[in-house]
Amino acid sequence: MRVTRPHLPMKSRTWVAAAAALGAALALTTSSSGAAEPATSPLAAWTAGTPVTVAAGVTRTTWTETTPDNRAKARALQIVEIDPVAGAVTLESAFGANDSLAETLTEQLAKVTPVTTRHPWAGVNGGLFQREPAGAGAESTIVHTSVTATDGVLHSAGCWSGGKGSSGAVIQYGLPYITKLSTRLNLVAPSGTTVRIDDFNRAPGRVPHCARDTDDVLVTASPPVYTDPSEIVVFTHDYGAPVPAPGTDPGVAATMDEGFEVVVDANGVVTRTREGRGGTLVPAGGRVIQGIGTGAQWLRDHLVPGSTATIDQKLHDVTMKRDIPLDASVDVVSSFHQLLRHGDIPAELPNSCSGTETGTDGTTLICTDSRTALGTNVRGRPVLVTLTGQDNEDGDYLQSFAALLNSPELGIVDALNLDGGGSTTLQTGTQVHTPPTDLKDGTRVHREVADTVYTGVGGYGLYVKP
Repeated sequence: MRVTRPHLPMKSRTWVAAAAALGAALALTTSSSGAAEPATSPLAAWTAGTPVTVAAGVTRTTWTETTPDNRAKARALQIVEIDPVAGAVTLESAFGANDSLAETLTEQLAKVTPVTTRHPWAGVNGGLFQREPAGAGAESTIVHTSVTATDGVLHSAGCWSGGKGSSGAVIQYGLPYITKLSTRLNLVAPSGTTVRIDDFNRAPGRVPHCARDTDDVLVTASPPVYTDPSEIVVFTHDYGAPVPAPGTDPGVAATMDEGFEVVVDANGVVTRTREGRGGTLVPAGGRVIQGIGTGAQWLRDHLVPGSTATIDQKLHDVTMKRDIPLDASVDVVSSFHQLLRHGDIPAELPNSCSGTETGTDGTTLICTDSRTALGTNVRGRPVLVTLTGQDNEDGDYLQSFAALLNSPELGIVDALNLDGGGSTTLQTGTQVHTPPTDLKDGTRVHREVADTVYTGVGGYGLYVKP
């Protein structure tokens, strides 16, 4: 389509030309002393090491603090950059043996594939999680914080947050997309009657970290735990442990409810129902559904052996106001905080820290939370980031960490804060580059975590041609 520019009268064109000339003159005559001085980069006190090629398309660069900021020891900022044009590499999320079990990053990456030549090139720990208490009849299991998915299978519902959802990264076709996410989950009876599903893969009545809906009431603040006396929770085929029994958390009354349990096969057909719950293994490809309170009564009233239970689940992008189809290409890593959005630090980012100590000046508190992040840079390449001490746990306040990632030398545009503290782990090949900080039998070990974000052999046809 041809576009015709509007014809300006001679007088108007003369005015435009004069204005342009005046602007140019002002630009030429303005004193340089009046120009704003460029801001000092947060990385001015850091030195970049030589980038190390991990594999074609994967490099690791370590920045070392040359002027420790009120610290006795310098910190290390490590950046893994993934270039899908330089090699056949991909980006994905995974957990280890099963979804209910925490394992070290090394253990999880080793289970991505049994083929040694296809072992992941690099990985970091993933989203936030909380351990469930080892109560009566329950294993010591972990629960994801907010919406989490692997290969299109949801493993946790989204945080409610007043209907605004919470931050997370959708990883699809080798690229991360950071946005606000929520979930809409329903269980459909053969009659067409529906009821809300509260969550996946955790004890009914005990809601970790954040409320899933308006019925959830805060019980304890550290760690954050909510409760709801009427819930329906679904356990997925890859849960891997006996589902929780009543009394999982003696401190949360709703978990004492005996409830009702339904076992569903891979075709969605109900194979067993029973009063009470717990100790059941999820059948291959199937589901176990537990209800307490009015949730248990709904299951009693609507599902019987031989009937079909349908799970209607929606992953919703709150920012873009669209549903994201849940297929095998979709992984989701949960978080509470986006560190960078389009090259800016979001106004809502808190300056939080879980661990502080007095710095070398003897008065000022410093934050010792190690940090992990997932992001993309100005070249459109995914980056994995860790900030730690060189041989100890150390990091920074969230806002200071975001400012560090916003340094022009790094060119990071979007970044999501992942689980930090003792969870922060970076591995390339079979070598771990972050210090162990958890104590086990008097020895420093790397923490067992819920999931991972890794780059490995794969790609979607974007690799370099010979």
